[in-house]
Amino acid sequence: MPVFRRLVGDTLTPVTAFHRIDAGSCGCLFESVIGGEKVGRYSFLSANPFLLLEAYERHVRVTWPDDPRRGEALEFQADDPLDELRKRIEAWRAATLPELPPFCSGAVGYAGYDTVRYSERLPNAPQDDRQLPDLSFAFYDHMVVFDNVAKTMTVVAMARLGTPEAERTLSEAELREQYDDACRRVDALVAQLEQDREPLRATDL
Repeated sequence: MPVFRRLVGDTLTPVTAFHRIDAGSCGCLFESVIGGEKVGRYSFLSANPFLLLEAYERHVRVTWPDDPRRGEALEFQADDPLDELRKRIEAWRAATLPELPPFCSGAVGYAGYDTVRYSERLPNAPQDDRQLPDLSFAFYDHMVVFDNVAKTMTVVAMARLGTPEAERTLSEAELREQYDDACRRVDALVAQLEQDREPLRATDL
């Protein structure tokens, strides 16, 4: 469930904002260009994913960068690492609100050219001389989205409610705890964006 704050974003660029929230781990900054647009309306940026899935050929590695309590990485062989990615994406369901940008959380990454070998038998695989993953996706439950038309910036954090079945069993106190945690993460992101500058102004909603 998204918890968000909308701010005036006309004095901060997406690149500057990304540098302020990027802590050196996986991060993303990309633009939306649809149809014949020459300039994308939205700029999406995030850092510090809660889950990272990588595949080297058919060896899959799953880590939880923001939760050291999870312990060591989960590593295993998979016939189709893309299917492992699909399962984790399908398990991530987020509510959509009409007042929010079209993308506020989820998986961001790449599938390299050789991932076609997961479904097709192709000879003469190239030598791996860079030791880069064939497949790498980071999962984010928070995001900063610039609306370059409205000149606003939306800071979003997802309150994690678990599966639909688990959500129905959560008590009012547990729901409030998840909401408060999402609010704290929104506050933390706003504080990072306000480094060395005047406080950002909230817009009237």
